[in-house]
Amino acid sequence: MRLKLMFVIVDKPNGEKVIRALEEHGLHHLQAMPGTGTAPSALSELMGTGETEKAVIFGTAEESAVSGLYQMLEERFSFRERNTGIAFTMPVKSVGGPATLALLAGEVGTDGR
Repeated sequence: MRLKLMFVIVDKPNGEKVIRALEEHGLHHLQAMPGTGTAPSALSELMGTGETEKAVIFGTAEESAVSGLYQMLEERFSFRERNTGIAFTMPVKSVGGPATLALLAGEVGTDGR
């Protein structure tokens, strides 16, 4: 089994909707934290409106589920369009034993079942 750690960054108002959709499509153990981003527009920076609140979301998924997650983000949240969000993955190279691997893969719940 190969796992990926997926990161998704969206505007804060879309955070909850994106989290629910990611859970439905196989991202496990989601965590979210606030972030701040800046718009690339020089005019926005001049007016002081360039910073936007973000939701930084991350969780684990089996490698086979990642393409479906990306496709869902494109279809439901228009991730191919500019300024809608960004998503990327990193491989999980090792974990602390088979129980941890099963937990991160979503094969068992946090209560061990």
